[in-house]
Amino acid sequence: MTIEPIYSKEWINVNEADTKVRVSRFHFRKTNDYLEQILFALNNDDPAKQATALRFIRDEGISEAEFEILTPAIINIAINGNTDNLILARDRLIRSEFYCSYIIKEKLTSMFDDFLKTEDQYIYRRLAELLFFLNYKELRKRLMEKCKYSKDKNIVNIYTDFTEKYDF
Repeated sequence: MTIEPIYSKEWINVNEADTKVRVSRFHFRKTNDYLEQILFALNNDDPAKQATALRFIRDEGISEAEFEILTPAIINIAINGNTDNLILARDRLIRSEFYCSYIIKEKLTSMFDDFLKTEDQYIYRRLAELLFFLNYKELRKRLMEKCKYSKDKNIVNIYTDFTEKYDF
């Protein structure tokens, strides 16, 4: 004799919501413009929409061609974005690096000079962290040179922090 488990109302609600999300994701993926919708959400200033798009990318296993289209927006969030989304975006880049490293490096290299032009200490710090995690030594070296000779004391501190902690 087997006793049927009794689930709480909360568990039943979570299970039903999870099923609805999975079904919605399946149908969303089948739409003609799902990639454009994800890109629109990534480029939106709403952190909740960005986070939803980043989680979709993480959970749905997008193709290399799709990833190439989305990469600039993901890089931008990883460097300029909301703190919570910055972590999600960075995670997408670092985990994707194993199968799309050439895409990430190509896109980041093409965006790199624009990031350097900002002369913003927060952007420089986030960029340095991302370059460290992606192990892009050539770009790290360029960034550290820019930081080392900056007139802004806070930017020089980035050079000091990173060269002391890491192999730059």
